[in-house]
Amino acid sequence: MRLRFSALALGIATILSALLFVHPRPGADGPPYRDFESYYGGGATWRYGGDPYSREVWRTEKTIPKVIATHDELLPFVGPPLGLPLWALISKLPWDLATKVWGTILDVALAILIAAGLLAGGLRPAKTRAFALRALAAILFGLCFGPLMSGVALGQVAVVACAAVALVPHVLRGRRTIAKTLVASLVAALQPNIAIVLGARITSVRSAVAILGAGAIAIGGSALALGHYGGIAHYTQLLAEHSAAERAIAIQTTIDAVARGLGAAPAAAAAIALGVAVLTIVVVAVQCFSRRYAPDDRLLLASAALPLVWPFAHEHDFSIVFVTAVALALRARGTLWYVAVIGALVVGADWLGLAQRPSAISFEALRTAAAAFALVALAPGERLPARAFLVVAAGAFEFGVGVIAAAHPLHVWPDYLPANFHVPFAFDAAQTWGAEQIATGVARYTPLNALLRGFSLLGCAIVWLAATLAFRTEAAVTVTERSTPKARVLRPASPSQPVPEH
Repeated sequence: MRLRFSALALGIATILSALLFVHPRPGADGPPYRDFESYYGGGATWRYGGDPYSREVWRTEKTIPKVIATHDELLPFVGPPLGLPLWALISKLPWDLATKVWGTILDVALAILIAAGLLAGGLRPAKTRAFALRALAAILFGLCFGPLMSGVALGQVAVVACAAVALVPHVLRGRRTIAKTLVASLVAALQPNIAIVLGARITSVRSAVAILGAGAIAIGGSALALGHYGGIAHYTQLLAEHSAAERAIAIQTTIDAVARGLGAAPAAAAAIALGVAVLTIVVVAVQCFSRRYAPDDRLLLASAALPLVWPFAHEHDFSIVFVTAVALALRARGTLWYVAVIGALVVGADWLGLAQRPSAISFEALRTAAAAFALVALAPGERLPARAFLVVAAGAFEFGVGVIAAAHPLHVWPDYLPANFHVPFAFDAAQTWGAEQIATGVARYTPLNALLRGFSLLGCAIVWLAATLAFRTEAAVTVTERSTPKARVLRPASPSQPVPEH
């Protein structure tokens, strides 16, 4: 207990030192929750009868405080049409009040993800010191998990979608499971590339009705929301155009984008991405049909593997791996625990930020060290001193990578847009966004930036591998004896056995 407390105290001291002494200088003084700007603009545009997927959103965005309206600084809306009524409702509020409401929702989503990680790790609420320590450690890890903090800082709906996915295993229990799961799945559908992971949790008629029903409602609702603008066909075309505009820019963290950045030809990069995606889907499908994994663990496995399949993703989308990482820190044993934690730290580091903000090298290294301390405090057992080397190695490695990345800085949108930047009137939203990225300097093919993004994907693969082994071990078939010595029955052990308190 004393050693666990020491690890947690050191982690808190580390992150506080980072915040107080080496916190990076902020960039341009833009509006808070920068990505929320597009949801707000899209909802307002749809509310007054405009096309939210066109450049019309700029009419609202340029009125937002701290947005520079003297040049083109469009942030296109590309969310599913299903969410337009929600964004339209929020857009009725003044910007300052809307950001406070949305910030509260993001804070609730963050709390849900942390609680879901503890429950997935087999930890149940208890009035004990050991539970309190582990709960605080999970909170510390959440506050140091780069994709999650990036999502919250930018006001990204991806955080809310991940929280909804994490809720599904719990709302599937008890009463009115179909209705509750339907609502959670619809919230997850606000970020479709995250919601698709719910397919791994379909293990019964009820879960199938709720999850597939939510998918049908999402498609139907989206068609109705865009009835005057070409419906689903229009939205599908828009996604293709936007994906093409972003396919190879530095903020895209996909197998395809990383392969291109490392020098692969477009056709070869696409083939590599397709091959990895097909292989990942096949293996996850086998895991989902295997009786060696409990239903909730299948969702955790698919969540860790999902980034290897995405054709379009940004850093905050990797928040989907958070719950799996916490569960592994609580449940993995021996060498497998080290593998799991290394993967979690690699996913949780803000690798691209080392190039975007060279002044943040020390801060990011200390944040990763604090995350490592938090995972040590979550670990089962009391052999904590042997894990201290992990903390030092994690921080030192990220600092070393940061020194290299600082020599090849990457610009950030919209801080580096030229003061007189404008695009031709005929450009649509996707073309405008692509031109802005080129003008900012984010569209260059840089092997170093590709390698930095590749670390995040590698971390997901490591977490997935660790979960494959750790969760299979816990759900392996065990033998129990009945009263008659010869009578033996095989049954699966509980996949979420409570973690022993120490």
